[in-house]
Amino acid sequence: MTDPAASGSGAAGATVVLAHDYLVQSGGAERVVAQWTEALRPESLVTLAYRPETTFDAFGAADVRATIPRSLAGQVERMLPALPSIAARTRVTGGDVALVSSSGWAHRFAFDMPHIVYVHSPARWLYAADDYRMRLSRVRRAGLTVSTPLLRRGDGDAMRRADAIVANSAVTRDRIRDAYGVDAEVVHPPVSPVASEAVAPGRNLPDEFAVVVARDRGYKNVRLAVEAALAAELAVVVVGAGSAELDAPDERVYGLGRVSDAELCWVYRHAAVVVGAAREDFGLTVLEAALEGTPAATIAAGGYLETVRDGESGFRAAEPTASALAGAIRRARDVGPEACRGWAERFGIDRHLDGLRRAMDGALRAPGAR
Repeated sequence: MTDPAASGSGAAGATVVLAHDYLVQSGGAERVVAQWTEALRPESLVTLAYRPETTFDAFGAADVRATIPRSLAGQVERMLPALPSIAARTRVTGGDVALVSSSGWAHRFAFDMPHIVYVHSPARWLYAADDYRMRLSRVRRAGLTVSTPLLRRGDGDAMRRADAIVANSAVTRDRIRDAYGVDAEVVHPPVSPVASEAVAPGRNLPDEFAVVVARDRGYKNVRLAVEAALAAELAVVVVGAGSAELDAPDERVYGLGRVSDAELCWVYRHAAVVVGAAREDFGLTVLEAALEGTPAATIAAGGYLETVRDGESGFRAAEPTASALAGAIRRARDVGPEACRGWAERFGIDRHLDGLRRAMDGALRAPGAR
């Protein structure tokens, strides 16, 4: 295997350039790219927008090249009508191969080298519109409906130009087949501890609590997870952008908003259970918690079918209801920490990088590789 400490090292010593939609938040996709940045030391990292104060510190060591000025980076999601043309004008140069992290935009960039697209999910606003539109205003929903046919056409053309397509889960592989008519290899995201040390958040929390880690968006179903935890007679800590609005200590709900990685590590370690009710493509948070010995209780759908194993790392609810999920929470609390850690360790960074390097090797060796 190529030494991952070598600058820009990828397949057989090839110089790697990374690309990602936009680096303005600390979500699961951004955490994956942060691990790529540390392991592969890319020549550069190309993105639409970059806000270092709201995403992972690992990107500070990379040569980040953002198309949208930093002064507008916080408004990138409001630029949806213009993003297809902005993405198409974003050129990726300077490497032997590009590793592209995409949930909708980075695969539209203009590549001067073979490129492998790692798909976290086909664009939700195009192929899972009901999920995406839950939190949009009426005007923005109408605008998206009108523009969807044109956006889908350009999206499909761009994806089919990739030299290889990799899915982060079996669920995503199936969505890729439905959206684009192509088959993708599955390489699960890498899972590692979120921090080397744990630091308690700066407020008092109960001795026993469940944790929900998710941005407060419609398809994340945060409120269902909170209701289930309370039904299981546990206080609940909610972590993620927008969760501070849920803060109601008198009702045993503690919305912390964004926290540092060290604080998230503390919350994972001290939680009785992590609860997931989202329509997840993979479900990274339940594995991060498992590494700290904390079991999961989730709905039996999406990526949780791959990231939670009943009796070994937690339990899945038979139905996506608060009562069923509360039952899974009660059962999950009996799962021991060592079993959780053993399960999560199967999703390590080395296995992930091996899968990506095979995809990069194949793209570089394919007839007609640029």
